[in-house]
Amino acid sequence: MLKNRMSFRVAFCGILAALMTVIMLVGPLIPTMTYVAPAAAGVFLIPVVWEFGGKTGGLLYAAVALLAFFLAPDKEAALCFVLLFGWYPVARPKLQHIRQKPVRLVVKLALFNAALLAIYALLLFVFVMPDLQQEAQSWTALLLVAFFVLGNISFLLYDVVLGRIADLYVRRLRPKLFRRGL
Repeated sequence: MLKNRMSFRVAFCGILAALMTVIMLVGPLIPTMTYVAPAAAGVFLIPVVWEFGGKTGGLLYAAVALLAFFLAPDKEAALCFVLLFGWYPVARPKLQHIRQKPVRLVVKLALFNAALLAIYALLLFVFVMPDLQQEAQSWTALLLVAFFVLGNISFLLYDVVLGRIADLYVRRLRPKLFRRGL
């Protein structure tokens, strides 16, 4: 029985890894999908974390992050997955255990803003993207504030959507996928 469980775990994670990698490779070919593709790929970590725990989810994240980083044509999308949308669905269940909502909100936003700053610091100073550097020269303080405010609002909406998708998975999809349980 354990052998069947392990083979099922490997097969299940392999299929999701392939799907997530395809999303990361194909998604950014559509210009508006630079941020949507990594967020969508991260959603597929929910069943893995739910069924097999955070360690297996973390391993799947690491595998897809490496593939996305080296293979994805859009480095901005790859960094968004590696530094934010990949690990966050794995860490979210632990963050939900913070009892006080205001503290939980501050922690989540602090993690998001640190990841966002890391992403753009790497894009501007390490992976030197000339188009982004040229665009960054036209950024004003007001535009940066608007960027961060809208980014934080978008992240909070993503967090709510992840919670709803996790509920949908547990209540609707899981009983159909795993009738006998694992």
